[in-house]
Amino acid sequence: MFIDEWFDDKFYRKLPLGYHNDANFCFGQIFWTHAYYPHENLELWRPIPDPAEPTKTIASQFRIMAAGKDAFNRTLPLHVPRLETNEEFLVVRAKVRPVILIQTELPLAGVDNKGYRGRIQRRRTLVAQVFGLADAITREPQFNPTFIDRVRQMEFPQLLFLPEKAGIFTVDSMLRLDEVQSVFVPHLDPRQFCLSDEVATILRNQLAFLQTQAGPNDYTDLREFLMNE
Repeated sequence: MFIDEWFDDKFYRKLPLGYHNDANFCFGQIFWTHAYYPHENLELWRPIPDPAEPTKTIASQFRIMAAGKDAFNRTLPLHVPRLETNEEFLVVRAKVRPVILIQTELPLAGVDNKGYRGRIQRRRTLVAQVFGLADAITREPQFNPTFIDRVRQMEFPQLLFLPEKAGIFTVDSMLRLDEVQSVFVPHLDPRQFCLSDEVATILRNQLAFLQTQAGPNDYTDLREFLMNE
């Protein structure tokens, strides 16, 4: 037996009206947003000196270069676009993909929002990325079927299988808890679906197990059952 068979048609639930209001965002809710690929090779987007600009603090042209010993230790700041001497523009790729909300925004009630180095309340939330297990157009599998079955049996605590369902995911997918990112709340495009309460409980327990090896709980009990079934 696999996790999608265990929960069957109770894997997701539809949210009531108001789901698109950020005050109503909830753990386990499904969104779309642009998410970046963590880079292995550090590349910088460095300004090209303009002989006609004497201050060397305004740039309109840039080039990609590998990070050297002077990375994050530039001689002069940029005023346009703004960049301090200990900052860099990084070259990263990003893609719009589904994500699941892990941590809702936590407003700092009664706190002055003006800090010494910027706003204290930054309107951030944590999401985990969702990756399709097959090509969305051709439906060709992109992973070994044996590996997918192991994910469905909850063998890997950093992965959660998400079954295909019309209106939510076009193909079977996988939530990666090792691909959690901070997102600016207004960049989230909410969908009217989230994990069911039962699956959300499993995910909460899975996060606790992943971080602290805490158990037994609903996650560890179901994981043990599926892996030994």
